[in-house]
Formats: sequence, C-alpha cells, structure tokens
Amino acid sequence: MGHVGSSLIRRGIALTALVALATGSAAAADRVLKVGVPLLPPSFGNPFTATGLPSGQIWEHIFDGLTELGDDGLPAASLAVAWQPETPTRWVFQLRTGVRFANGKPFNAAAAERVFQWLLSEPGRASIVGNEIRSLVAVHARGSHELVLETRQPDPILPNRLIAVMMVESDAWDALGVKGFALNPVGTGSYQLITWQNAGGATVLVANPYAWQPPQIDRVHIYPLADHATRLQAALSRQLDIVGNMRPEQLSFLRQRGYRVEIDPGKQILAIGFDTTGQPDSPLRDRRVRQALNLAVDKETIARVITAGTTRPAGQGASPITFGYNPDVAPYPYDPERAKALLAEAGYPDGFAFTAQVVLGSYANDVEIYQRVQQDLAAVGIDATMQSSIFVDWLRQYVFNEWRSEAFSLAWNYLPYNDAMRPMEYFSCAKAHPFFCNDAVRQGVQAAAVEMDRQRRAGILADLQQVFHDDPPCLFLLEMGHIWVYGEDLAGFVLNNRVPRLADVRFLERPE
Repeated sequence: MGHVGSSLIRRGIALTALVALATGSAAAADRVLKVGVPLLPPSFGNPFTATGLPSGQIWEHIFDGLTELGDDGLPAASLAVAWQPETPTRWVFQLRTGVRFANGKPFNAAAAERVFQWLLSEPGRASIVGNEIRSLVAVHARGSHELVLETRQPDPILPNRLIAVMMVESDAWDALGVKGFALNPVGTGSYQLITWQNAGGATVLVANPYAWQPPQIDRVHIYPLADHATRLQAALSRQLDIVGNMRPEQLSFLRQRGYRVEIDPGKQILAIGFDTTGQPDSPLRDRRVRQALNLAVDKETIARVITAGTTRPAGQGASPITFGYNPDVAPYPYDPERAKALLAEAGYPDGFAFTAQVVLGSYANDVEIYQRVQQDLAAVGIDATMQSSIFVDWLRQYVFNEWRSEAFSLAWNYLPYNDAMRPMEYFSCAKAHPFFCNDAVRQGVQAAAVEMDRQRRAGILADLQQVFHDDPPCLFLLEMGHIWVYGEDLAGFVLNNRVPRLADVRFLERPE
C-alpha cells in the first residue's frame, strides 16, 4: 500500500515565533487582530491566479469584486450596486460612487474597464480568472459609473462569475508588472497589505484609509501555520484570536476553553479526480472501474468517525445549498462485494495499482481521510498510493492537464458562484485541457450555459448530476465545509465565501 503525509512540505512559522509576539502591552494586543491560517496565497497578491483557498484568506480583505456572494447564495452588491441584462448578450452594471483604491486613485467605470481589458488580453485569458469569464468578448465604460459587458453567447450567471474578478488598481499593475504587483497589491478592500512576512512571520494588513467599508480593527496579523497541532497550541495559549481549518475532534476542547465555533455549510465536494484523457492505458478509463472505486469506500464511517459528523457523504458535484443540486441522487452505498464484481467484469479480478497526487492541509483531517480511502480500496484489491503534492505544482498540472499520475485531489468547488455549473465545466470537456470528457455532459453544460430561464436551467443541472453520478469522473467523498474558531472577546464574526469578513470583527470591551 502507498503512503500519505510523509512527504508533506510544512510551511509557516514555528510556535516559538508566536510566543515572541505574545509579549507587549495588553493595549497593543487589543489593537491587533491575530489570525491563523494553513497557507498563504502561492502567487501572493495576484488575484487572477486562483478563485478559492488558500488565496481567498488574504485577497478577500484587500480586493473587492463587482459582486459578492450574498447570505442567500445569490450574487449581491459590492462595487456594483445594480445590474441587468440589456439584451441576452449585453449586461449593464451600475457602479458604486465615491470609491477609491488604497493608493487614493478613484475606482470608476474606466478603472473597471482597464481590469477587464487585461483579462481579455492573451496573458489575461490564460489566467485562472480569465478562463472563468471566457464568455466575455468586450467591455466598455458608458459614463463614469456605468459598465457594459458583452458576452459571446447568453451567460445567465455572469453576475456570479464576476464575484471572482477582483478589481486591481491598473496604474500600479502596469508600473510594477504582474510579479511586482503581486508583492505590493493595491485594491479597494477594507485593508491594505504592509508586508507578506514581518519579523514574527506574519502577513500584516492595516486599514485602507480610503476604504468604502472601513474595518472595525485597524491592524491584522495573519500567520501561515501549516501544522494542525501548531494552530491548536497557538489557539489554546490565546496567541491567536481567529484560527481556520481546525480539526473536528478539537472542537469540544476548544469550546471548553472559551472559543466559539463556526462551520460553514458544505460548499465543496471533496473528491479524487480521474485523468481519463491523458492516461490512455489506465484502468480508470473504464466506467465500471470508476463506479467500483465509489462503491469500495465507506464514506458514512469517514463522515461519522474521522470528521466527527461535521461532513456528509457525497454522490454528486453539489450539496443541498447549491443551485443545481439534485435531491434524488444519493451517494454510492458502501458495497465492497459489488465493487469486486465490477472490477472482475472490467477485467481486473485481482485489482490494480494507481497513484493519486493530493494536496494536504486544505481540509480538516484530510490525511486521515485519504488513509481510510487507501484502506478501503486495498480491501477490494486496489493499491492506491496517495502522494503529497505542493499546491503550486498541483496547480500547474491541473491547468495544463499534465498529470504525472492517474488521479489527483480535486474538490467540486462551486464557490464563489454557488452554482453547480462551475465545477461541472472543469470536470468535463468544457475545461481547457480536459482530464475527463463525456458527450452527454458536454451537451448538458452547453445547454445550461445559455439557458436564461432559472427553472429550466435548474432542471438541466439536476439531470447532469445524475449523469455525473452514473459515469463518475472522480471518487466522490464528502460534502466539506470549513471550521473556524474565534475568541469569546470578539463580536461581528461572519463567514463569507468560506473566510471571515475581518472588516466586521471587533473586540469587545474588557472589564478592568
């Protein structure tokens, strides 16, 4: 059997650095919000290189999009206050007035247009975010605070897509270049970046003096602590006010110590994807084999024991809170005998071996989850090696479909859109350099991509969930949320798009 976790490259600062930071006056501590996270953005402050974690743990506080994800799961106002389709392929966005970037320069329709023009350029199109808005063909300012976006075809979720498009200050972007801007990002967010790593190892954010949403706390230190034990010890010793990605079995202990717990509902489906286009000789190309893997893993036990009931088994690429979820599609049952029969039918009665590259530390207890997956697969004759991969290397393989293994960790991430079509696109032929291709899926995704009627579109997506279940492009595992804890002396803690909205957090008055 393969191994998992032994080659994990740990990043972040040691606990001793946090201990050094604990010295100083109580008044100084009150002015600094200290946050622990597993990782910093691999590309620092270039917000066009990713759409999820860990990058969002920093970018959400520095940048704003035209829209954001609302509490109801729909796009809500941010830098744009209203929008509507003028024609099936033309959207008009009314922008917020009086907004400035952290360097004092105004944000308006012309500034937004410059950001989109870069994303429409050749290097912009090649970026992760540029690919997310590939339906866009033209953007122009119509007056000082009205922006017109033209799409190649009807795009019913364009406002959802724009949640991922962060507004950068284009003069700084041009003057510094992409790499220089990544080290010195300038946005309209509540905070601006001072340094990626101070003497204590912290990324330092301070209040943006021009913020249209000024924060309650002026200074934030964010510590990258890859190790779960280090984050726990830092929390228990009260050296951190907010800590992300905690382990489920730690929660009762943390509650006893006065921490409050916030678990966002399942907004991603943890899965192991299969490369069926770049590995022509792989057994995983056979549908029966892929179904067998899904039947071989006891997801109920994983959810109950390893994640302490904070997750649920998954059998499709969405959870009940997602637009496009199909309540009639149940997770695969745990049926190792049926799995063995399918393997024999496919010509692998003695099983086979494969390797999966997995990024560790992105989800609570993911090491233990992958270990249990290995054990269950071994029980039906499949020798799965879980090889740890650093995110930056994993991302390059994902973008170009140049996998060095037959399988890989890949969540169905329907955030920031909260729309099932987003992950369907990258688990299908619609992805540039696809790793899985099914014609029925291709046709369904194409239909959902242009259907402007909300009810009909929901039906198309629900039907696609059944197709993905029956012809699985992955080993579906769990509906995953993210676990955060925060001190009882804090108020205003709210999770938005998986990360705390730090601008709203404030310290409660402490008794003398």
